[in-house]
Amino acid sequence: MSNSKRYTFGLALALLSAAAAAELPQSSILTRYGVTSDQLPKPPATETAKPIEEKSRFQLQPEQPWVTLRLGDGKQPEKTGNISIDRSMQQEQERCQRMQEQLLRRGGQYISCDNSIPGTH
Repeated sequence: MSNSKRYTFGLALALLSAAAAAELPQSSILTRYGVTSDQLPKPPATETAKPIEEKSRFQLQPEQPWVTLRLGDGKQPEKTGNISIDRSMQQEQERCQRMQEQLLRRGGQYISCDNSIPGTH
């Protein structure tokens, strides 16, 4: 469709709309039939029911952490009965705990002193 045909079509549509709007009465339909808004029937009164509180079907609980880290639960190495082995294990435990503290201060990675996997206690 060319621009001139579009322009002509739009102009004709606008004229038809204006003519249809001119034919509509300016007063409301009630005044045409001699009725006032006071004479209209009242709508039936509806009671506003209080909303019923439904019990939730789901039990919401706070989210649990995926991993719980515990540093040095204070576990002492098992006693073997051999003084030299017990003393060396005690020294190794103390050395490991010092390293844990240093790594914690520096923001480093956690190491386990009791040969377990971190976070599984």
